[in-house]
Amino acid sequence: MDIHERTTKWSKGISEMDVLSLAEKETVCNKVAKQLFVICVTIDTLILIAIIVGMFEYPWLLDYMTNTANTVNQNLSTTHSQAGRAGGTMASLSHMISVLAVMLIPTIGVFYIIKKPLLKRETRKFVEKKLAATSSTDDVLTSVYWAFSNQEYVGDDALNKDIMYYIEDNKDNWNPKGIAVNNRKVCIVYEAFITGTEQLRSNEHIVDITDLDEENRIDGVFQTDIEVELSAENRRYFTNVELLRKIHNQIANKIVDGLDSFEGLEYVETVDRMPVYRVMIGD
Repeated sequence: MDIHERTTKWSKGISEMDVLSLAEKETVCNKVAKQLFVICVTIDTLILIAIIVGMFEYPWLLDYMTNTANTVNQNLSTTHSQAGRAGGTMASLSHMISVLAVMLIPTIGVFYIIKKPLLKRETRKFVEKKLAATSSTDDVLTSVYWAFSNQEYVGDDALNKDIMYYIEDNKDNWNPKGIAVNNRKVCIVYEAFITGTEQLRSNEHIVDITDLDEENRIDGVFQTDIEVELSAENRRYFTNVELLRKIHNQIANKIVDGLDSFEGLEYVETVDRMPVYRVMIGD
């Protein structure tokens, strides 16, 4: 099993790992694999020590181990070909099975019992470290290709599916459950061409209301900046897909032909601990 197969298998069913990219999952799995190796070696060493100590305390155990060793040596010493050695090993296996069981069963049991808790613990530590290192002044969602449309999305799954099939590069660059903004609220500003306030949604307002003065109407529309405050559904942070879905739905009723290409979010400032981002839209 290579590292990619192991990562896919180990991360399956662990929701805490959904916010990580494949490379980040591999980092966590590698760390846990090393921890499991150390733990399993330690358990086997302790069991071996216990057996050695037990042989001094209990004569019957010493006799059993001595007889087992003699039987194995005898079966192997009487064979000279490779096939004979293989047969000797199989014949000795019945005498070794109890020793192997004592060594392996506790180790395998501990491995499967603690693997998932270790993965969850290391994932939480990795995410906390990542969040601490994440700057609120970074631009976000700059590596995904997307175009706004009049379609609104009720849930994340439908949008995620459309993003994955929008362009081939998104299959490698897009991590829907990755953390976009480490804040429970975010302010989004975007430029729009509207006929009037009737196009505003209930949570939107015009940044500069004078933009809607009649003398600023051109070809029947006003060019203005619209501001909207969004809240994270988990009350902690925004995932990539949640933030893009909410921004897409805000803009869905104000699409202008030729100005629909999403180019990411540009950090503007932080007001009352809430980051402000401008939606970058191209043609």
